[in-house]
Amino acid sequence: MNTDTDTLIQLTVHGLMMCLYISLPVVVASAASGLLISFLQAITSMQDQSISFGVKLAVVTVVILITAPWAAAELLRFGNEIVQISVPS
Repeated sequence: MNTDTDTLIQLTVHGLMMCLYISLPVVVASAASGLLISFLQAITSMQDQSISFGVKLAVVTVVILITAPWAAAELLRFGNEIVQISVPS
C-alpha cells in the first residue's frame, strides 16, 4: 500500500471514531433517562408513552446544548487536519 491509501484509511478511521465519540454523550443520556423513566413508570404503574418521550427530548436537548461547543471544536479540528493533509505545503 502506498502512503495515500494509508492516509485515507487513517482519516476514515479517525472520522468514524470521532462520530462515535461525539454522539456518545447523547446516546448515553437518552438511554439512561429512558431507563430511569421506565423504572419510575413501572413503580407508579403509569404507562403513558408521552412522558417518556418528553423527558428524553428534554434530556437530549440539554446534553446537545452542553456538548455542542466541544463537538464543534472537534469537527473543526478534524476539518483543519484534512485540509492540511490535502493541500501540499
